[in-house]
Amino acid sequence: MTTDETGSTNGAGAPPSLMSSLRGTDPAQAAEALREALRHDPERLDLVHALAVVELRRGEPDLAHALAAGGISQARMRRDATSGMLVPQLLLVRASASEDRYDPTDAEAAYREILDHEPENPRGQQGLGYLLLAWGRVSEGLGCFHAYLDQAVDEPNYLEATRAVVRSIEDLIVRDIHPLMFLQAHRGAYVEFFNDTAQKMAGEGWIAEAARMRRTDDGRVVNSIPDGAQPYAGVRVDLVDPSTGQGGQIGDKPMVVALKEFESVSQAPVLSTWPPHEHPFPLWVSSRCPWNHLSIQIRMAEDADFSALDATIGDWYSAGFDGSFGSSEAGRLHEITPPRPIGRGRVVYHVDCGRAELSCVPDLMRRLAVLHSSQAIEGVLLGEGFVPMGRE
Repeated sequence: MTTDETGSTNGAGAPPSLMSSLRGTDPAQAAEALREALRHDPERLDLVHALAVVELRRGEPDLAHALAAGGISQARMRRDATSGMLVPQLLLVRASASEDRYDPTDAEAAYREILDHEPENPRGQQGLGYLLLAWGRVSEGLGCFHAYLDQAVDEPNYLEATRAVVRSIEDLIVRDIHPLMFLQAHRGAYVEFFNDTAQKMAGEGWIAEAARMRRTDDGRVVNSIPDGAQPYAGVRVDLVDPSTGQGGQIGDKPMVVALKEFESVSQAPVLSTWPPHEHPFPLWVSSRCPWNHLSIQIRMAEDADFSALDATIGDWYSAGFDGSFGSSEAGRLHEITPPRPIGRGRVVYHVDCGRAELSCVPDLMRRLAVLHSSQAIEGVLLGEGFVPMGRE
């Protein structure tokens, strides 16, 4: 029995219905087929690995992590060669799941465990390198890539892609590109796309950036707040047909764009440090900071007043929702997720910034600076990645 790069199970012993599910496009069906197979044969670690991969792709990193960790424990208890061969694959799933759970510490431990036993494992080297880049440990990440390239045990296309990433990052460092440029590029491309789409739909009567509203029992019209959202979390629809109430979204996925001449850097998060004299706390910007799904990660002391942080974020969002970073007609923040705790002292929000002007970023930093005077902020990250422990 072997496992291919997608985690699909191949070889003797796999029932035809299971193979069909794994090759299909429905991950829920694949997961159920694998769970059924494991009910009949719970000792099959290859099926555990395949299920962990499927759960990861379904957006269930907690389930994937638990499956991978359980499989690793079983393999170590058995201590046979077949089980041992699956440990690196299970560790890779655990690392990826940990990254999706905003737990870079566990992800690093998993990658390093792979490399302790297989120093030339290409997926382990690459995975650790990309993790460190996304964690602000750029020098260490480049070191992993150079080791990977020196070992040259991977396929030529992977090696060449990594060389391109290394060249781009080293050029980024030499040219001292200001991190603001990544935000400008992402906002500019998204707003241009939004404007083009809105202009086309305006001819059919569609209205851009309309707020979702509801009427209260006493007749007042107020913002319609989604269930579970914060009281300030009003929602603006990208486009709406007023004759039917039908809403439309401009871009159903985070829109990631490349900074000109640094296309390779857009393939994975690489953190750039904001000049330290400009803010009283460390600030980083990721090479992947989609304007329609902007991640705002904040690390504070464990005993900090996180309600004060949420109040600050709420005031900022409300201002942007009402047009402070645009106008009464356009350029407003559209949606914000509830604060999500992601470990000790860390929280993340995701904001659809709509067509808001870039001025919303310095405005947020000014508000956070005021909060910092009473509640110490240890770091802020805009975009994908992980808040570093300090400036590199």
